[in-house]
Amino acid sequence: MVRTTIYLPESLHSALKHLAVELRCPMADLLRKAVKSTYRAELGELRAAQKAWKARLKRPSKAVSARSQASMKFRETRQRRDRLKILIASE
Repeated sequence: MVRTTIYLPESLHSALKHLAVELRCPMADLLRKAVKSTYRAELGELRAAQKAWKARLKRPSKAVSARSQASMKFRETRQRRDRLKILIASE
């Protein structure tokens, strides 16, 4: 485990201290649980992205190049613009 320092407003610190006494557990445990539950979804998404990245590195032929992706985005944007022009012209 790594030791870290955080700054809390006095009111939050006091509330956590009282809750820790009521639950008979260290305040550090409450903070760890809060951080873990708050960032569980984000950490899951990050791990999934890392896994996908590693998979692409293993099969570079399946990977989409940045140039290809930018070209796709440009095409999509141009198509949306053209559809809007048609809608505006038909009014």
